[in-house]
Amino acid sequence: MINVALAGKGKIIRPSKGKLIIYIPAKVHNDSAFPFKARQDVEIKIDGDKLIVRGKK
Repeated sequence: MINVALAGKGKIIRPSKGKLIIYIPAKVHNDSAFPFKARQDVEIKIDGDKLIVRGKK
């Protein structure tokens, strides 16, 4: 089970053909436990009904 400190309602936006943006609310990404930085490359994987996002090293 994943321990979630903060949660919020996000949104998937399609600003142009071929692109999707995932909106993460400020109360989530401003939390000190949020593991990513702006413009950081990430690995995205689909696992059943879950979207898994991992930081790339």
